[in-house]
Amino acid sequence: MNGLQHIQQSLHQQKTLLRLVQRSITEDLAAHCLHVTASKNTVILFTDSSVWASKLLYLRQPILNALSNYFGERVRTLKVKVLSKHTAKTPLLPKSPSSHTLKCLTEANDSEQADSLTHSMNKLIKTLQKNKLS
Repeated sequence: MNGLQHIQQSLHQQKTLLRLVQRSITEDLAAHCLHVTASKNTVILFTDSSVWASKLLYLRQPILNALSNYFGERVRTLKVKVLSKHTAKTPLLPKSPSSHTLKCLTEANDSEQADSLTHSMNKLIKTLQKNKLS
């Protein structure tokens, strides 16, 4: 199995475990289960707040039972971790180069050559200047 197949298999298992955990608890709690990883006899469940983490820990036994049935052996440890606000589904905003960076690019590309790279760089610089975010 190559690296990509191993990653895909691992992601598939994590999705399966997440669905399994979500089915073993109430819907309101399931909505706050974001991710699950497993290694040996330990499962780590990620949630979006400490309040939900506490509630999930109260349901440790039903979750462990469901996971133990899935693995066919006893899962001994359930850890619940809170994802910080920065890692929990935060959309990334595009970065715009500074005026200084654009000036440096323009100066570095200021040449008499008319090759395709110079032409492409000029188009890129003009587009960046035109679409500069405030």
